[in-house]
Amino acid sequence: MDQDDPIGPIRRTATGILAVLAMVYAASFRVEDPDFTVLLIRSMAEAGMVGALADWFAVEALFRHPLNLPIPHTALLPRNQKRAANSIARFIDEYFLVPEQVLLQVRKTNPARLAAQWLADRANATLLARELAFALRLLLTQHLDRGVRIGASAEVRDILRAVAEPEDLSSTIAAFLKDTVRSRLMDDIIAEVRKVLDENRDTVTEIVQDRSRWWIASTVDRGIVRVLVDGILSIMDDLADRDSALRRDFDGSVVSLVDGIQQSGRIAAFLAEAQDRYIDSPGFAVAIDAVLEKALQQLRDTLEEKPDSFAEHVAGAIGRFAESLLEDPELQEKLNARLVSGAASLVETARPAIVAYVTRIIEEWESDDLVARVEREVGHDLQFIRINGAVLGALVGGALHVITSAAH
Repeated sequence: MDQDDPIGPIRRTATGILAVLAMVYAASFRVEDPDFTVLLIRSMAEAGMVGALADWFAVEALFRHPLNLPIPHTALLPRNQKRAANSIARFIDEYFLVPEQVLLQVRKTNPARLAAQWLADRANATLLARELAFALRLLLTQHLDRGVRIGASAEVRDILRAVAEPEDLSSTIAAFLKDTVRSRLMDDIIAEVRKVLDENRDTVTEIVQDRSRWWIASTVDRGIVRVLVDGILSIMDDLADRDSALRRDFDGSVVSLVDGIQQSGRIAAFLAEAQDRYIDSPGFAVAIDAVLEKALQQLRDTLEEKPDSFAEHVAGAIGRFAESLLEDPELQEKLNARLVSGAASLVETARPAIVAYVTRIIEEWESDDLVARVEREVGHDLQFIRINGAVLGALVGGALHVITSAAH
């Protein structure tokens, strides 16, 4: 088939049939005394030519002036290009962009599963990850180069207020304190206190002497301090032994104390007061913005210096999500529901733009290009109309000749 003129062969066939009918019609007049058969053939050829010519004219009139004659109501498509553009766009809008139909097709295709299947391929996940990394780097570069403040402290403040409930935090802190009592940390604290006391006997002695009566001898003060410090150190040694009765009593007392403070609401009240005082302070906003700014700078540097490494990590996360999505029909349904909801809004919003786009594109085509494109799509069937017209005309002409001859 001719690639430049795909309907050329069928057009030549239709024209050839017309030429054959014309030759048969002309040849029938060379018979001097035609009988019924010759006259029948002549009538069929004559009517076939009329049908073929009529349909040829109709087909040609759609696209151009037949024989380049400016006959009225011909070259319909070029002369009515704007109206055709509006009609085609309206047809697409009324029959293809109907939200209900679009959403029905979206539901049938299960787009969430299709996307998961595509993203499960490592190459596709990597491709998407690289594009995301590129877009993110451009966004961060523009933001940081322009020196735009993030201004996210208000959002962070709201998040902290929502997730950091003082009551919940008080329970967590109380549990932490009770665990600390039974941990190595408490052992280290007791050991450190014992060490400080033992190393500061002289200081304790001076304090006692400064506060003692003038008539008490210094040797007595030193003896009292020695007994006092040795007694305290002995108690500290008992506390350091986790299996001792004193340590068990101490642990129980501290746990009871923490429980009492926590249950009284004093920890929660303190946390709420501290939270309000700090979160609402100007320093909090400055600190949050500084942290986020530093994080964005670090991310931008990573994207510039190690884009492939970043993309590989993102691709791995995308691939894992895609695989889990393929195995979770319930999640697919949820995502599809969101997609359908978004598609409905998108279709309604985009319909006018799509209609305007189709109209503008068709209007901007050159008339010859419009004719060539439409003829390339429907011309094959139109040439069959010419062939059918010739055949039908010949059959009708033959039938009329038979009827007329029978009547006479």
